[in-house]
Amino acid sequence: MKVLFLQDVRPTARAGELKEVKNGFARNYLIPQKLAVLATSHEVARAEGLRKEAEVRRRQETAEWREIVDRLKEEPIKVIVRTGPTGRLYGSVSAAMIAAEIETAAGRAVDRRSVRIPAPIRTAGKYSIPVQFADGLQSSVDVLVEPDEGSVERMAQARRAQAQDAQARGNQGDPTFAQALDQDAPEPSIFDAISKDVTGKKEAAGKEEAPATRNRKGSKKAK
Repeated sequence: MKVLFLQDVRPTARAGELKEVKNGFARNYLIPQKLAVLATSHEVARAEGLRKEAEVRRRQETAEWREIVDRLKEEPIKVIVRTGPTGRLYGSVSAAMIAAEIETAAGRAVDRRSVRIPAPIRTAGKYSIPVQFADGLQSSVDVLVEPDEGSVERMAQARRAQAQDAQARGNQGDPTFAQALDQDAPEPSIFDAISKDVTGKKEAAGKEEAPATRNRKGSKKAK
């Protein structure tokens, strides 16, 4: 179906453009939302005027967004998340989460697709995130990822446990030389036990054989 776009619908088309789109997309979304109309001869005649109006509107929006971007540079966007005891997130920070916080700070809608996270954010910290605010206006926003109150308490507990464990190991003192040797000595294996048993039997047999040999030598001398 061919439609005339009345408003910018990124990344599909800009206002004033004529495009072929799927019937369902046009009938169920574009036309009901007044984003586009059927490309009749009458509507096509409006196309040029719509393009000029849209261009003026885009310039105005870009100028407004520039002011907002300047304000956003003064203070980072905060995203509060749930983390484990090591500070690692349960999951990662999504583009939708950042877009929602920018929208709250800016007071204007932000498309999550305009937020371009270069790499997954899985730990708390400060990140620089590129955002496409308007046509021809892209800027990086500082995003501060902070753990929530429950996560802060879990991390504090983990640090206390580590400190107590380190203190307990320190109180035990350094092992003596003999203790170190005992700790490093390998445990006897079953093969060592078998070898020791066989050696013992051989030694016992040798002791029993020695008197018998002396007796035989004595009897020969008597003859």
